[in-house]
Amino acid sequence: MDLYTACTLNHPKVIELLSGNLNTANKKGWTYLMYACYYGNEMLVDRIVNADPSTLYAINKDKQTPLMIAVMSGNTTIVEKTFHKDIMEKPDKLGRTAMFYAVLYNQEEILEYFIENESNCDVIDNFGKTMTMTAISKGFRRVMILLSEYCNKRGCDIKTENKKDYLKFFDQNQKIKTNNCLDYQLEKLLKQLSLEKYWPIFDEKNLSYNDFLKLTEEDLKNIGINLFGPRRKLIMTIYKLNELRTSEEHSRS
Repeated sequence: MDLYTACTLNHPKVIELLSGNLNTANKKGWTYLMYACYYGNEMLVDRIVNADPSTLYAINKDKQTPLMIAVMSGNTTIVEKTFHKDIMEKPDKLGRTAMFYAVLYNQEEILEYFIENESNCDVIDNFGKTMTMTAISKGFRRVMILLSEYCNKRGCDIKTENKKDYLKFFDQNQKIKTNNCLDYQLEKLLKQLSLEKYWPIFDEKNLSYNDFLKLTEEDLKNIGINLFGPRRKLIMTIYKLNELRTSEEHSRS
């Protein structure tokens, strides 16, 4: 077993095996620290960063830093361990910063952390999209509100007078309706969450939209959603959709 594989599997002896140049990368440019970040191995992240802080500055073939990869995994603790002011504004090959990743992956808690550390919200990626535009296009209402409030304070991206218009847009166009849902809407929902890679799991289990709304975190683990970040995003979505369904049922009664 090579060290990269050991890092992905959280092998118990991987810390003992690490030595030499900790910035050594594989063909995709992924370092040991990147794998530890993606798979949520906090102990290994500590070991690598403490042994060689320069590992925080590594970039892979997509120009992603360990911090960006930590954001993708949704592990706030590891984001804090890999955060550094000198790298928080570094863009990947698509022009997206670590804070942009928090928006893209609907990581509300991590976004709040970047806001506390005064990250730049006025970033435009290579497709001409701002963070707020990205939040709107994906239907991330809470993320959009956080960005709106923060960007207003900094005087960038969107202005206060537009906030009500954005909220109205969400309420009218981004609200996911729960009545008369067909199974294909679950696949659409996963795409909106940037979790479409998990659709085959739900499809194989013959899980309908209504089945999805009944899943617990333990259920998600059992069907094969092993990463903490995606599980957390799905559980939060399930909670919000059930809350919305209850609200609609009350309004009709």
